[in-house]
Amino acid sequence: MNYNYKLLPAEVVGAYNKIIIDARLDDGQVVAAFCGAPDIAGMCSPGTRLWLKRTSRTKRLVKYNISFVETPEGMVFANPRYNRRLFQEAFDKGILTDFGEYSQCRLLGTSDNVNGLDFELTGDGGKKGFVFVLPVYNKKDGFAVFPNSVNFFEVKMIEEMQRRRQAGAETYVFMIAPREDCAAAKFIWNADARGAAILFEAAKNGLNFLCYGCKTAKNRIEINRKLDIAY
Repeated sequence: MNYNYKLLPAEVVGAYNKIIIDARLDDGQVVAAFCGAPDIAGMCSPGTRLWLKRTSRTKRLVKYNISFVETPEGMVFANPRYNRRLFQEAFDKGILTDFGEYSQCRLLGTSDNVNGLDFELTGDGGKKGFVFVLPVYNKKDGFAVFPNSVNFFEVKMIEEMQRRRQAGAETYVFMIAPREDCAAAKFIWNADARGAAILFEAAKNGLNFLCYGCKTAKNRIEINRKLDIAY
């Protein structure tokens, strides 16, 4: 996926909360920047280098979005609104080896009347699959780690996935680690024990969890490899 936007280098000054941080541009101006997910704010300690994109929406109070967080190990793509596009492109290119039995991938919308699902997959003989795309930003000991938390909407997604399995479909939580410095993914219990229990129970009941890593640069991001998941 090409990402050819003008990006402004900045440095974290501090955080208002889990979605807004203060950043100092190279000209000395301090601006508020929007985090697309709470986990992104967790990576933004004072002094962290960022790359910001200024929004074209004139009515937005917060004029800057965080596009990349710069870490010692490399760049982390921090704009979750592109996750569906990354998945679709990787599917179309045949990179997602777990979905080789599906020939079509359709983005779901509000008219499909589903709770939080992103894609419907179709294969020969009417085979069906449903996908929820989830970014994983946190890293520990070389692993992309999850879950950090499980919110209300994700609980509703899990319930919807169960209904789809009962109707005969396969269901997948497809996790994207938008960074190059993770060798594998790991399920953890200590960040959100209740959320971890919900996901673990869903996995035992047939919900498939997959994780793929990315190649990242300031002008291009793409899913390029599968990450094994350690439980």
